Amino acid sequence: MTSTRIKDPSKILILDIERLPGLARVWEPRSRYIAPRAFVQWPRLLCWSARWYGQKQCQFAAEWTGRAAMISEIWGLYDEAEIVVTYNGITFDNKHLRSEWLESGLRPPRPWKDVDLYRVVKQFGFESKSLDTVTRRLGRPGKALHYDMELAQSAAAGDEKAQKLMRRYNAGDVELTEWLYDRLRGWIPTHPFIGEHDGDDRRCNQCGSTNLVNQPTKYRAVVVDYNLLRCDDCGGLVRSGWHSRVASTRGVS
Repeated sequence: MTSTRIKDPSKILILDIERLPGLARVWEPRSRYIAPRAFVQWPRLLCWSARWYGQKQCQFAAEWTGRAAMISEIWGLYDEAEIVVTYNGITFDNKHLRSEWLESGLRPPRPWKDVDLYRVVKQFGFESKSLDTVTRRLGRPGKALHYDMELAQSAAAGDEKAQKLMRRYNAGDVELTEWLYDRLRGWIPTHPFIGEHDGDDRRCNQCGSTNLVNQPTKYRAVVVDYNLLRCDDCGGLVRSGWHSRVASTRGVS
């Protein structure tokens, strides 16, 4: 199956962050709980890679290029984005970035909509739901590199070779995330509506296509029946809307 690209994309940001483990004093290797006071260095943001959907070039910033700039630049991208696409970003990337912004004295960025592909993948029965495994099973070579704690420590310490590898690894995750985003098109019914609300111009909420075909059966909500349509481009299902102030279609599951 080929992947479907978005028609007339909104400002969609594809993102991945990498963090550095913390350091703590412990009495034994089997410690189940490490008290906060035992930490001599908290885990922290090491680097990030991001690109706007459809662009080839990744933006990148790291601790070794300037910590303050690294944090403020990713804040700026979030402040500009309409949709942020991640893999487990709601639970991981977003929370840690918010902590970094707060500690840096930054205000909240403008609101955005999340498309967390890990949450999309959870609807399927894959035995492993890692980004590497899922992309391999769907026909794309997985990660060429894997996160290595010692490599990350070396990069933070100034090893230029390690820094280049971390950048390559980080950008590779962004590449895989965008590929999976396209591959899952049609299976993300809660995807934010893409494009402008053109009144009677019905569009697929997942890819922005106007190539919608009426289905023989209705979509029944709690008390109302709607026309059911399928996107001939990505295969997603939408129901027709009726309110003039909102999108004329909405995804269904």
